[in-house]
Amino acid sequence: MQVKKKSDPSASSGEGHRLERRKGDRGRGNYCDPEWEMKTAVSCILDTALKPINFQQQLKEVLDILVSISWLRVEKRGAIFIANSHRELLLVVQHGLDPQLQEKCAKIPFGCCLCGKAAECGTVLFRNCVDQDHDIQYDGMADHGHYNIPLLDKGDEVIGVIVLYVEHGHQPHPEEAGFMGMVGRTVSSILLNRSLQLKAEINRIRLQKAQLDILHKLVAASEFRDNETGEHIKRMSQYSVIIGRKVGLGDDRLELLEQAAPMHDVGKVGISDQILLKPGRLTAEEFVTVQQHTVIGAKILSGNHPLIEASREIALTHHEKWDGSGYPQGLAGEDIPLFGRICALADVFDALTTKRPYKEPWPLDEVLALITKDAGSHFDPALVDALMDSLPEILEIRETYSDSNSGCKAKKTLEQKPVSNEMLVWREELSIGVEFIDSQHQYLINLINRIHLATERLDTKEIVETLIDMNAYAEVHFAEEEELMRQHGYPGLKAHIQLHQGFSRQAEVFLNELETAPLAITSEVSRYLMEWLVKHIQKADFQYGRFLEKQAGQTPGAGEVQANHTGCETDSMAT
Repeated sequence: MQVKKKSDPSASSGEGHRLERRKGDRGRGNYCDPEWEMKTAVSCILDTALKPINFQQQLKEVLDILVSISWLRVEKRGAIFIANSHRELLLVVQHGLDPQLQEKCAKIPFGCCLCGKAAECGTVLFRNCVDQDHDIQYDGMADHGHYNIPLLDKGDEVIGVIVLYVEHGHQPHPEEAGFMGMVGRTVSSILLNRSLQLKAEINRIRLQKAQLDILHKLVAASEFRDNETGEHIKRMSQYSVIIGRKVGLGDDRLELLEQAAPMHDVGKVGISDQILLKPGRLTAEEFVTVQQHTVIGAKILSGNHPLIEASREIALTHHEKWDGSGYPQGLAGEDIPLFGRICALADVFDALTTKRPYKEPWPLDEVLALITKDAGSHFDPALVDALMDSLPEILEIRETYSDSNSGCKAKKTLEQKPVSNEMLVWREELSIGVEFIDSQHQYLINLINRIHLATERLDTKEIVETLIDMNAYAEVHFAEEEELMRQHGYPGLKAHIQLHQGFSRQAEVFLNELETAPLAITSEVSRYLMEWLVKHIQKADFQYGRFLEKQAGQTPGAGEVQANHTGCETDSMAT
């Protein structure tokens, strides 16, 4: 497998720092003024926090600043680690490390090697040679010394470690010890601020999702009392999004519409079962009672959160008609809120095209004829045009979430999201010969690209979304792959299930720990998914593909993921 080799992020961040011109001034005994360089270095490090660059670039620049100090005599080698919740250090950026060392140092437990010992004791550790505390070594490793500077939060908990290399036998300058402590405090403040910002944003996003989940559970409760299925809710909300997109709604409004549309009939919880579940036509009095579900829904959805307001608007107005003959308020034309008009059309289309206890589904041509006839009376004509123009998408949604296929179309719910920069791309040689399994493997590659890009940008919302989608991938893909293996009598099924269970547990751990150690988790997820891609898909699933080919009497081939560039930098995978 080949991974895109990234250009040096620090090189793209603009002008060099104020110590850049002093890099070459390394003559022994020819120091520049230590006091000036210390103040300038700290100032430059703080400046990186204000630059419009990503987190990895910031840390790269910090390392570059530190190796530019003339009197410090630091070699052009170093690394910065971030601590996770399991007392482990994760390599997030490095400068000039041997590839063997990058691999060995990808994850280091507290107490292991000198950097892990610095993390364990929380104090700066210096060695001017490779001694017994260097647990991690490799063939051909040159003698050296180095500083290991722990990064601490306000409670003196370790959040990371900086490693700076010096020459073998290095004799410290009198100012070095104090300066290393200053560097540790300065970089710690940058990491802590980043971490606190991420934690606050993650808490906000997860709270919003919890609120949305509660609303969806309220919808589910109403479905238990109605003849409509959960698939109706999915179809209707997706129809609404398609229509809304066609008439020009932006992404934020479409997301709100998709979240609010399922609440349209929540007021039915206030209608008696005798009426709500009646198999035949309702009497005039019963119909008046049912009409009250719009008002009941609006009362249930009281509050000033944008999602609650949109849900209340839809619940109250999705039975209004363009000509003013609807209920409960008799609104007409554009006095009916747009979300209500969209959901009215989506709801009727779905009701007519699907089976209900009291009717069979109408033929599609008859449904379209009725909706066209009612444009300008029941429905907003512009929305009817939008539906007609989007009919292929609408019909695909109807098939995906059809009641007869409920539970067996899960694979279609794994929809890849576009990314602006693909680190990995799919190659057909990776195929195991089963179309929907291959599609789900492509989805995993999309997840890797998304988490990598989101981590680079510290896009909190996308990080959370990707982790949630990672859990959805595990739920959908593993169930379907395991069922296929059972059908083919695959002898490696038991081992495969154990691998799947391990992935599912880890995905849940990542999501739960995101709020406590966001900088570390975002680094770990990218690395974990890459390892999974190699160990599981390229090895375990490849073996299953060979098994299927053998059953079919075909000649097996080899597969790998092809990337856009050759080579791999550890830090490009660590953040």
